[in-house]
Amino acid sequence: LYSEGDLAGAIHAYELALIHAPDDAFLGGRVDAWRREAELHQRFAQRFGDHFTILFEGPREEEVAARAIALLEATYWRIGTALGAYPNGIVTVVLYTNEQFRDITQSPSWAVAAFDGRIRVPMRGAFDSPGELERVLAHEFTHALVRSLAPRGVPQWLNEGLAQYFEPGARGNARDVPATTSGGHDPGRGLIPLARLEDTFDGLDARQARLAYTQSALAAHALVDLAGLTGVLNLLSYVGQGMPFSEAFERATFVSYAEFDRTWAER
Repeated sequence: LYSEGDLAGAIHAYELALIHAPDDAFLGGRVDAWRREAELHQRFAQRFGDHFTILFEGPREEEVAARAIALLEATYWRIGTALGAYPNGIVTVVLYTNEQFRDITQSPSWAVAAFDGRIRVPMRGAFDSPGELERVLAHEFTHALVRSLAPRGVPQWLNEGLAQYFEPGARGNARDVPATTSGGHDPGRGLIPLARLEDTFDGLDARQARLAYTQSALAAHALVDLAGLTGVLNLLSYVGQGMPFSEAFERATFVSYAEFDRTWAER
């Protein structure tokens, strides 16, 4: 319910659970956090586009919200047309202060936005340089599109790699990968096997996150070179139908996932 944007429904479900487990710390903590989020959002104004709803705190942010809607609608058509797919339903976007963003999302310090069923953007972090808002919104919109095609089962490297692939003007750059790194992987290649980048990046420090995101971008570009965007769409569709990722990968690309992991860096 929460990942689909139904905050009230999520709170109600956990409140029912707490009747049977009133001392459960996880349930209690999550309900408290969601209630704070609901209370905050009740103060927010809304602006509507054809495919997006934007929540923002007040009149001062209204101009930014209008700009964000325009960018999102253009992004919707640019990325949707390229991939041949569009999200189901309206996508909600929330503009926060930096403090609100950290409190609501509990994101690591290096995160500049988040998607958990809603696109969440800290105002200051999105405007550090010209074009940053467009980049951040395109990145997070891609997460929303991937979620609509395959709600679960997509490796984090592919999710983050595609999000970077569709950023305006983005190109994976092999020079961004350190020549040597630490952490148990091959220091000669300076690369982490994709199998270790399948889960969330949230526990990584800033240096590890930079490497993980760079590798994800490079691997996504290699995948598109191998299979084209039609192959990527097929892969996500197979995963969305419940097919295991490795099986879906081979069916969509005619190359095994293990073989791709061994050779993508050379591509």
